[in-house]
Amino acid sequence: MDPAFWHDRVVREAVSAWELGIVVRLFRKHTGLSQAAVARLVNIDQAEVSRLERGLKGVRDRRQLLQWAEALGVPVELTGPLPTARPESQERGYEDRGGDGGVADSTGYLALSEGPGQLLLPGGRNIATTALPVLALPAVSFHGNGLRLATGRDTDAWSRMPMRALIVASRVVEGRKRHFALDARWGVSERPAGAKVDVPVAYELDDLTYGILWAVAGFDAALLGDDGALHDLLPLTTRAHEGPDTLRDALGQRELTDGSRMLLGSETCARYILSQRDRLGGEPVFWTREQRGEEAATWLFFKHKLDYLRRTAPGRPGSGSGRAFCVPSAAVSTSPSYERVLLFLAMALMESCGVRTWLTDDSSYEQTDGFVLVPGHGAIIATWVRSEGASNVALTARPHTLRSFAEVTAHASHHSVTGSQTPEHRLAATAEYLELDRAWLARRCRQLALEGTARLASPRSRHLSVDGLDTACRYVADQFGAVPAQQIPTR
Repeated sequence: MDPAFWHDRVVREAVSAWELGIVVRLFRKHTGLSQAAVARLVNIDQAEVSRLERGLKGVRDRRQLLQWAEALGVPVELTGPLPTARPESQERGYEDRGGDGGVADSTGYLALSEGPGQLLLPGGRNIATTALPVLALPAVSFHGNGLRLATGRDTDAWSRMPMRALIVASRVVEGRKRHFALDARWGVSERPAGAKVDVPVAYELDDLTYGILWAVAGFDAALLGDDGALHDLLPLTTRAHEGPDTLRDALGQRELTDGSRMLLGSETCARYILSQRDRLGGEPVFWTREQRGEEAATWLFFKHKLDYLRRTAPGRPGSGSGRAFCVPSAAVSTSPSYERVLLFLAMALMESCGVRTWLTDDSSYEQTDGFVLVPGHGAIIATWVRSEGASNVALTARPHTLRSFAEVTAHASHHSVTGSQTPEHRLAATAEYLELDRAWLARRCRQLALEGTARLASPRSRHLSVDGLDTACRYVADQFGAVPAQQIPTR
């Protein structure tokens, strides 16, 4: 074992925090060992290693933590104090209050106490921490593809709550309590008077639905909090061709949430590209800076993004146009699984529009500006992701810049870790690289494609939509040939 491995910054931080799933993932990547081989080191099943790496299982027993450290050869001087709090509640943001809050059970899935409580969604790099009111009730029966709840004054009151809230049906299946969430307002209030409430099986709380709620609730809170300011500032995004100073000066006079700055930056770049693309001619290739689900979720939920994506899609199949991502392995290993699901779905949405995706893991390219390139003709520089404020846009035909951009896209397309000629195989390779289970993605996207996501996470902000998300789910289900969604067991 190369001692330098343990002194890598990402590895050291994970070891110090006892983030065992991250440590094991990085250890396997470095050594080339399979999950089964690692499992044999500590005498457990391969499935347990898989669950650990995906964040679905946590190790709390101090003896087991020390056993893992010894088996992997972790230097003692790098380890921090043994944790005493539940890591699942910290990692997933499930509030652990021992009472009416949401906590994570021993398998890493959400557990909610019956009655009113709240679900604490953790802050990201831009999305602020959000708390959702939750009314958790036991399901009285299993009806078709849903769990039936008894209605009463509580459910009626929650359906009239103006803020985002969830009604959650709980049912013990195979010895584990499972939870199925419904938007209290849109999922309940639309039923006929006196009708029972059925919570779709598709809305089971897991990495997919948790990620959706995390992103929608976070963006909603940010954009609604700045709605008046956005009304004044969004028209300025059409004037990017006049130079960046107008919007930058206006932003400097406003206290905005990071989510609102993401929207303004994205709108500015999209509008500038659409206004200048005819000057490039030909079929362009795109370089994008999204590395994590938080950034990529803008494609799924920002209303203008789906229209922009469709308007910039290739005019003919096989044109050579595509969109390249730089997602180093460190970004994968340090991202929670629900964020990786969002990144995967964003790439699936692009493929659904005929946009071929490439993914390079070469971290030397991660600071490259976002751009649109027609080789030999010109390029549009358009950067808002991790731009530290206002977006950067420009039109250029400088030979040196064009050559540099051409080298970047050539490397991404020729050395893509998801390289394939078919969308299905590119998506499968993307799922594997992001360490997501393809069969699970196929089944869950199929369920959500049939049900739709509006009754789970209907946006409140006028700038958001779930159309992109629904499109991505349908496309994944179609490409992966998902079998019809199965009902969960009733006992």
